[in-house]
Order: sequence, then C-alpha cells, then structure tokens
Amino acid sequence: MDKYDYVILDIIHTFRKNNRNQLIRLQQLEANFWTRIQRDESRHTQSAHLGERIARLYLEGYIVNRAGAGYALTKRGKEELQYQEG
Repeated sequence: MDKYDYVILDIIHTFRKNNRNQLIRLQQLEANFWTRIQRDESRHTQSAHLGERIARLYLEGYIVNRAGAGYALTKRGKEELQYQEG
C-alpha cells in the first residue's frame, strides 16, 4: 500500500464520521480523491489510477461496497488506517 491507498481509506473514514455513518458514493469518492491529490507536491498524479486502486482495496478486503449504496471500510481497512496514522 502507498500514500494514495491511504488517501482513499481516509476519505471513506472521514466521510462516514462526518455524515452520520452514511456510505460514500463512487463519484463523491473520486471528487474528494482528486481534490486531495491536486495539492500533492510530488505531482505524480498519473500514478494514482483511482479505479484500479479501489478495485484492489475491495478485492484485498480493505473496503466494501454495500449493495451498490456506497463504500465503507472493513475491519481490516480501519485497522490498516489506524496503524498508518499511529
């Protein structure tokens, strides 16, 4: 996992925390992601590959898409985010 993966996990976590446990939709996730990495000083945004990252995080069990309603972190995703922050 790299910094862009952690950005995705943090966006999902922050959205749920600030929006009464609502799920974040893909278009909201994309908008937040691109807004955050625009400020990235390295300017290597072409390595972001958002769709591939979301798919990989889903397949590896870090995030879940609840019946098409939006994304949430799994227990594993929450633990990984806490580990990275701590």
